[in-house]
Amino acid sequence: MEASIVLDIMYLEIGEHGPIWPDTEKIAAGMELAARNGFKNVEFWDWNNVDYKALAKKKDELGINVVSICAKDRGFLADAAQHEKSVEGLKETISAAKVLGCKNIIITAMELPDISSEESGRNVLEGLKKLTKEAEKEDVTLILEPLSGNMPPSYFKDSAKPFEMIREIGSDHLKLLYDIFHYQMMEGNIVNTIRDNLDKIGHIHMANTPARNELTEGELNYTYLIRSLKEMGYDKCIGLEFMPTKDRETAVKECYALISDALK
Repeated sequence: MEASIVLDIMYLEIGEHGPIWPDTEKIAAGMELAARNGFKNVEFWDWNNVDYKALAKKKDELGINVVSICAKDRGFLADAAQHEKSVEGLKETISAAKVLGCKNIIITAMELPDISSEESGRNVLEGLKKLTKEAEKEDVTLILEPLSGNMPPSYFKDSAKPFEMIREIGSDHLKLLYDIFHYQMMEGNIVNTIRDNLDKIGHIHMANTPARNELTEGELNYTYLIRSLKEMGYDKCIGLEFMPTKDRETAVKECYALISDALK
């Protein structure tokens, strides 16, 4: 099991008119932050809003890996009329992923207005099948991420439904992104749910609740959670996706120490 840092949220700023997401320079700085603090892996979200080719060179210079990026035009699977756009967005993302040496692509399914839950469910399932075919062709893995809260509202409200769809599609190229922060807010029962569905989980994100901060700050015992993952035999990446409450260097050092101690 290795750890990564999700760089976008680490460098998020709130301006007068709302969130200011990091540009290429800040993502590159995040790569340097990760590398000098022992992390071999990083992630970032919207590759099409940064110079991903420059970032590919940067990660090679630092000797680190990009373990996931997000699909372009993701989230609209509940609308069958947008499936073609989603497929084309995935194809573009796969091309970028190859440049970055990245094998995991995160997708989502939003709750869309004026489409019933029943119709949305049918559309999401069919859309996932179409995207999975593309992933199989190109040997990448789609990582389906349900979200908590309303920004944006997710079609998935629990873990049961996405696991059910992943099981029905039955492809090694479609897995769940089990975000512990989101699922603690949505339903709890973290360890048992992961244990019961380990074969359908392709990636894990971590932040403490209730404020999405460092693993060391909040109500969840991440030492216990990480040791539980190790005991289960989870061998994929755990991504730190949190907003630091202190300076980034200190936050990253403390999280690295917690993970290292838990894995001893």
